[in-house]
Amino acid sequence: MTITRRSCKASTTGKLATGLLGLSLFTSAASDWPQYRGPTHDGVSTDRILSQWDTNRPGFVVWRNRSLTNGFSSFAVSQGRAFTLISRDLGELKEVCVAVDAATGTNLWATVIDSAPWDPSYTGDGGSGIAPYYKGDGPRSTPAVKDGRVVALSGFLHLVCLNATNGSVIWSNNLIASYGASEIAWQNAASPRLDGDLIFANLNGSTNNRTLVAFRITDGSRAWSALLNENMTHATPVVATIEGVRQVIFATPWHLVSLNCTNGAFLWLYDYPFYPSTSMGASPIVHSNIVFCSASYGRGAAAARITYAGGNWTATHLYYKTGLNYRSIWMTPVCSGGYVYTLCGENYGTSPMQPLNCIELNTGNLMWFTDDFGRGGTILVDGKVLTLTEDGQLVLSQPDPAAYLELARFRAFDFNAAGPGKCWNSPAVADGRIYARSTRGGICVDVSVPPLRMLRPQFMAGNRLQLLIGTANGSPLDSNRFAKLEVRYTTNLATSLPNWTKLTNSLVLTNGQVRVDNVDGGAFRCFIAAESP
Repeated sequence: MTITRRSCKASTTGKLATGLLGLSLFTSAASDWPQYRGPTHDGVSTDRILSQWDTNRPGFVVWRNRSLTNGFSSFAVSQGRAFTLISRDLGELKEVCVAVDAATGTNLWATVIDSAPWDPSYTGDGGSGIAPYYKGDGPRSTPAVKDGRVVALSGFLHLVCLNATNGSVIWSNNLIASYGASEIAWQNAASPRLDGDLIFANLNGSTNNRTLVAFRITDGSRAWSALLNENMTHATPVVATIEGVRQVIFATPWHLVSLNCTNGAFLWLYDYPFYPSTSMGASPIVHSNIVFCSASYGRGAAAARITYAGGNWTATHLYYKTGLNYRSIWMTPVCSGGYVYTLCGENYGTSPMQPLNCIELNTGNLMWFTDDFGRGGTILVDGKVLTLTEDGQLVLSQPDPAAYLELARFRAFDFNAAGPGKCWNSPAVADGRIYARSTRGGICVDVSVPPLRMLRPQFMAGNRLQLLIGTANGSPLDSNRFAKLEVRYTTNLATSLPNWTKLTNSLVLTNGQVRVDNVDGGAFRCFIAAESP
């Protein structure tokens, strides 16, 4: 348990003496969001957030930054700063890594990392996407942060490491010039995958047939390279622990390839049951020992069970499902309780916008779907599904295979006649705040759970009390939080908190506060407001 706020005071009326502890007890694990798909590579945040949103509350929208335009890059948030990639016209188009103050949205620094292969003003079809400049709205890769260093991978495969404080270049690797890497159609969209002190990347062709590589964050040197010649897709590598082994999984055009994170040793390979293509933007996801992957352009979703026995790894095909509800062009799913929650859709069609789907992981069976979400992004926060829709809405829903259950919704992006822009990326969450991007700006909203506060009691006749419990910032308590709340008391402050006695009086939620009537205050007592996770 964590004590988030504590105050103690005593007030007396005649022989009545009552101590009040205004504090909230719960398991809390507020954390940074240091890279694409979060700290654990699976799109999961353990931050505690409100499940009912008062979107008109002062402070709900923490900041908006309309300079963060042109791009599908998400946010990485660490140590009070948020980092993302944009394209900017500096005489010629450049790809730029920017840092903003996470608390205010104020621009802190901007560092050019490469020429930009995307020109939002270009109206041609772009052909194969190899030659600059073609229409593409800006960068799609998201930076990664560790120990005051920001790592970014450009569209032209320039891997750079910047000082998180001032944006100065610590080291840089031109992967094409230094390692024989090559561009892919529509340029790189994979984010640098950071695990420990290693950065994993696919070079897409190399002079020595070693395309799957790990670099050291300390100096950019190559830690290992696997003797495999695997081309890139637009999917970011995934790091997971399967059968007790930490491994990095690359989605190549033909199959999933898994390597040992420490030394690059080959572990297993899973051939897709669909035709190969460079255009695969959704990363695979791992739940227990099942790996789920999805691709668009008429393909679908597939899953394999990964096992290790007798010194051998085996990838056993489980199923292959086709249809719109299984095809994702770049929207990486999340998994909760053995069910996959995913946005699906092709790179065409807007009415109705593509659906949010619930799929049983073990079988691939479609449990339900609901339309009008589009090609945005989905993560899990506090056990709930958080979605950024294509048209700029933040939607919170309860993961439930029986039916779609919406909890909260907020239109984050709406720039009047200009529209919301494109929200083709995933939101990020750090310290209970949501950070999101569109091609027309960035936003931060506060959905954190404020600590409890026990207010001044009302002293009633006959040594009875009325206790009132609110929040430290004055925001109303919602019904979900009320259901997890209790009041405890003790007559001896030396008693450990778990041994305090639970008050049996009824708790009533009224006007956003909790009221407890007819409390015995005849002897010295200390009260505490507590809530379970």
